[in-house]
Amino acid sequence: MAAFSVQIGDLLGTFDDTQMMTDSLIASGTEIIKLTPNKRLLKIADESTISTSGLTASNRKVLQIHKDNYIAREIELSQLADAKDQGSIYYATAKDPVFYFKGEKVYIVSAGAETTGKLLYVPTQPTADGTNLITHASTATMFFPLEGEKLMMLGAAIRCLKGIIGTQIATDEDTELAQGSLAQLQLLEASYDKELQKYLA
Repeated sequence: MAAFSVQIGDLLGTFDDTQMMTDSLIASGTEIIKLTPNKRLLKIADESTISTSGLTASNRKVLQIHKDNYIAREIELSQLADAKDQGSIYYATAKDPVFYFKGEKVYIVSAGAETTGKLLYVPTQPTADGTNLITHASTATMFFPLEGEKLMMLGAAIRCLKGIIGTQIATDEDTELAQGSLAQLQLLEASYDKELQKYLA
């Protein structure tokens, strides 16, 4: 597959602001991750081990947490004492584990104490390899819905074109050129809306 910058260039024509492309791709991809239902993201999720001292989850969209293949349910931090109290009806058993967030970490509780388990997640921003963010030079994503890549390109192209229009109006003062770009923007936005509806269907 061609680099993302080439795909954006196919939509916009000549455009060489690689930083704007990278920023636009990340912003567009992040939006798509937020909009995508968890059920769909589970199919492409990565898995990490949660230790008894928790796992940093600030850069991960939590999809599911399990302990010994028993899905954990989320509780509020204020419910932690009840989850650990064997005399409480809210006690977290080995077959009914719970998880909670404290600070930027996620923890699992089972049989009255913090325990180990697994986190299924996708990065909150699009990555090329699961860790490093995509750039204009990337050719693929990892742990990102493949069917969302076209939508990400359109979203990035729209963001880049808005930057171009701003420059045309503010710097070049070329209103005719800006009007042509605005017409192109309307076409791209219509394509984006159509693709988004198909993607979320």
